[in-house]
Amino acid sequence: MSIFAADSKLTVVLNTIGNLMVLNVLALICMLPVVTAGASLTALYTMTMRIVRKEEESIIRGFFAAFKENLKKSTMIWIPGLALLVFMAFDIWLLRSITGTFGLVYRVLLFVLMLFIGMVLMHAFALTARFENTVKNTLKNAVVIVASHLPQSALMIVIFLLPVLLLFVSMRFVSVDILIGLSGPAWLASVYFCPLFHSFKE
Repeated sequence: MSIFAADSKLTVVLNTIGNLMVLNVLALICMLPVVTAGASLTALYTMTMRIVRKEEESIIRGFFAAFKENLKKSTMIWIPGLALLVFMAFDIWLLRSITGTFGLVYRVLLFVLMLFIGMVLMHAFALTARFENTVKNTLKNAVVIVASHLPQSALMIVIFLLPVLLLFVSMRFVSVDILIGLSGPAWLASVYFCPLFHSFKE
């Protein structure tokens, strides 16, 4: 069988990479208004989980359908979460002038709390992409999953932050971030989420 056959491993890998690049551009564009970032991430999760489950569907049409369907619910999760993250980041910035153990410990605690909120948001968007539920129950389930799978959740948030951290190393990574900086981590997270969510349905 030719390596370029429609069902060959190379073709599947190349198609997956191509789809992730398209999704990355779509997600970035839909995140530009900021308030729609939650819906954009939810739509991204919807499509990356479908890729992992090998469900055939138009990437562009599927993304925008998921974006529209989850816009209200995802925004209700995103805006309060973003406000909390901004508030705590501002507190850390204000406390930079406080020296000594107290200032350091308080800043570290705030940073850890920011990471926890980030993990909860990440799981909440994935849950919204996969299940029909209220915002309250979605957030509650996200907190439970993060608390019960803390090492895996921490790894997922590190993977998501890696493309941003790479920019501090060199701005040469901008092109990588534009091509696959969001969709790549979302796909890896979906590899983890799909079997996890499947066990919830059983």
